[in-house]
Amino acid sequence: MRSVSYVSIGLIVGVLMLFTLMATVSTWGASPRPAEAATSNGVTVNVACRANPEVTWVKNNRNSRITIRNVGSIYQPRSNEPFRVGRILRPGRAVRFESGAAADMNVLTRQYIYNNDVGTREGARVKTSVGPIVDRCG
Repeated sequence: MRSVSYVSIGLIVGVLMLFTLMATVSTWGASPRPAEAATSNGVTVNVACRANPEVTWVKNNRNSRITIRNVGSIYQPRSNEPFRVGRILRPGRAVRFESGAAADMNVLTRQYIYNNDVGTREGARVKTSVGPIVDRCG
């Protein structure tokens, strides 16, 4: 019987880790083409418009807490937008808001709010205690 080399074992483990990472990313709802994050007044907003669920991330890069007042879309917002969240975010913390059929944490709505057919005319508008931040879809 032939012994298996360390290189072969390493290759198999690497391939298994790659498949595990790919499966994890798809369950996180990562966008196929993630948009560039928008930063203003020490707050970063990043939107994944084509993900399921759609995801709007907000990160507080400041040294003091902020309040996220509401989150909504830019292009032809629904009549129930923006969605009030009233969330306090401590320094260095981030929060993820979800929308769409697969949304299950910090749910804004179970409907899709971002229009994927209009490119950079669509995006997220987040109003905070330090001002509004807009991130566009890719």
